[in-house]
Amino acid sequence: MRYLLVAALAYLLGGLPVAYVVTRLLTGRDIRRLGTGNVGVMNTMRNAGVPAGMIVFLAEGGKGVGALALGRALTGRTEGELLGALAALIGISWSIFLGFAGGRGSTLCAFVALLISPWLLLASAALWLAVYTVRRDNFIATRVNILGFPFLALAVMQAWPYFVFASLASLVVLVRHDRRTDDHYQLAAQPASHR
Repeated sequence: MRYLLVAALAYLLGGLPVAYVVTRLLTGRDIRRLGTGNVGVMNTMRNAGVPAGMIVFLAEGGKGVGALALGRALTGRTEGELLGALAALIGISWSIFLGFAGGRGSTLCAFVALLISPWLLLASAALWLAVYTVRRDNFIATRVNILGFPFLALAVMQAWPYFVFASLASLVVLVRHDRRTDDHYQLAAQPASHR
């Protein structure tokens, strides 16, 4: 029962539409109809300004911190923490408050990886950078990073619960990761005069 409570509460926490609210308050517009349509940090930053993007960045990271803390408080186990983080990620990606629209959860994943182990975040960043250096394509580098994340988690943490969590989290992010809505790709594709 405690695990179900963690999942439900963390999902609602993750689903809080901070990017939508901040953009609506500052611009009067719906972020889902701006730029890439992604309800996340980069799209907020580009369409509502850098301060708005930083607010969303901290809020999305805070969701990860809060979900881990919630899982720990209610279950006292690593599995509870990881379940909380996964449920919050699902909440970000398919928010009940936005008709099951949402963002990709990249910021939450980065904060969770940092809290689990700074080495895990560093390894993930190194993998992305290595692929990007070779291919010069953010979409490809991000895809490889998503697919490689479970194996990085297993190598760094050396425990199967982290591999399972990372695999499920990667699946969620992979489903939400689409070149048509990739913020970096969209920005690179724009003429310099329109940036």
